[in-house]
Amino acid sequence: MGSTASDEQTSNDTPGSAPAPGRRRWLLIAGMLFAVATFGVWIYALFIYDPGLMIDELSDRRFPKAAEQICHRARVKIEKLPTADQTEDNRDRAAVVDQANDALRQMTDELQTAVPQDQGRITTGIQQWVEDWNTYIGDRDDYADQLRDDPDTRFTESLKSNRQISRAIDAFAMVNRMDSCAVPGDVG
Repeated sequence: MGSTASDEQTSNDTPGSAPAPGRRRWLLIAGMLFAVATFGVWIYALFIYDPGLMIDELSDRRFPKAAEQICHRARVKIEKLPTADQTEDNRDRAAVVDQANDALRQMTDELQTAVPQDQGRITTGIQQWVEDWNTYIGDRDDYADQLRDDPDTRFTESLKSNRQISRAIDAFAMVNRMDSCAVPGDVG
């Protein structure tokens, strides 16, 4: 018995058999298009795409440079102070926190004078960051006051957008490469 065209068609459609030549060609073309598209996306991402500025990143680098110097001076003062384990009791520790807070207050006063003026949203954004610092320092003041009466008191921070305010302060500092302007780790 000879095979007919319908027998050949049936044998090609059975499970486990190779796809028809036309279907194989389309699969090959689709695979090649996928590979070329993927390669193209990587070329674009690595060599062409310019992300521009990140959120909160300042294009004018004058304030971040000035702020880094101001914050660095405060950071040096704080790092010279005794750590919690180097103080005798909670009252001594509270006095050390007060000294650190004084250095931070001086820092925010200097930062405020360095804020660029008349730059709209940029000026407003930087001023809000300095205000966040002032809120954080107020939290530290409260901590020092409570620490005098209760050696087991814990440092708590105000919230901004349902997160600790130090996260907003640190995020702005890191985006603008002002490492010294991140909150110090001396409390908490």
